[in-house]
Amino acid sequence: MKVLKIIIGITVLVIALIFGYLAMLPSTYSIERSITIEAPQALIIEHLAKFSDWENWSPWKAKDPQAKYTYEGKDGVLGSKMSWVTSLPTDNKNQIGEGGMILKELTKSTATFELWFVKPWEMTSKNGFELTTDGNKTIVRWYDSGEFSFFARPAGKIIEDKIGPDFESGLAKLKAFVEKFAASIAIIYVIEEVMVNSVSYYSLTDSVNREKMTRTTETMLTGLTEFAANNDIEVSGAPFAIYHYWDSKTTKMECGIPVTDNSIEGKDRITAGSTYTGNALKTTHLGGYKNSEKSHSSIGDYVEIHRKMIIGNPWEVYIAGPMNEPDTSKWITEIYYPIQ
Repeated sequence: MKVLKIIIGITVLVIALIFGYLAMLPSTYSIERSITIEAPQALIIEHLAKFSDWENWSPWKAKDPQAKYTYEGKDGVLGSKMSWVTSLPTDNKNQIGEGGMILKELTKSTATFELWFVKPWEMTSKNGFELTTDGNKTIVRWYDSGEFSFFARPAGKIIEDKIGPDFESGLAKLKAFVEKFAASIAIIYVIEEVMVNSVSYYSLTDSVNREKMTRTTETMLTGLTEFAANNDIEVSGAPFAIYHYWDSKTTKMECGIPVTDNSIEGKDRITAGSTYTGNALKTTHLGGYKNSEKSHSSIGDYVEIHRKMIIGNPWEVYIAGPMNEPDTSKWITEIYYPIQ
């Protein structure tokens, strides 16, 4: 009987020690790794939000290339889902279990997923990416956080040791993939998605031969500047040109100057108007206009790659040009395309 009491006492003590040990362990975990990628946020977030692109960089795709993946919903859209079942036995260190993830939040700088596992153990977590712009580079932070059941708390150290290196490997592959892709479409570095606000303006419109565009632009802008000066109208920004029609020989262009007030009636074909307000793609062309078509074409490439929709006429803003800078190498032209 005395022996039995001793055994029971030892058992109770061991259980108490185990519970005490578990109680001291963290009930939550958080893992994160970061990397700097020489590419803009807009390009990177696309590859993070679309599950079909994960095969290009995911560390788990490389670990278990024969795993079975299932996709649901429209790729890159909230609610899209990716599920997987490992092809390897549970005792294989490369097996990736059975689970899935769903895209829950998506902004220009964040992608957040709900992650869950069914095997080798059941658990859920919050997984995601946060992007921060640093000049022409982007800092990508990959994190995963969740809670443990009381008896699963010892898994915290295991998860850190297992997932941390995977995050590092995945981010390195993401960097290599995105930078290579960005280099193949180098124009991606100079294209932004921006919000533009409407401004009042006066303008002149004409259809001109493309070879005479520069001279015609100068003539129209000179006329508009003189009209503003003669009527004490304050010019509020750089001159611009809206392109209503464009082919290999001619273009219908509307040259304008932004003003603080366009209530005075125009004359000699000068009309008043307001510019577009809304989302737009923007790129900056440096130098003379001889190769400006490449800058326009780059936006066309961006539209195709990122599945954007142009909803109106493009325009150029002449920050520095023939009206105020004789050196063509110093000309600066902002190009805009309105998008949905």
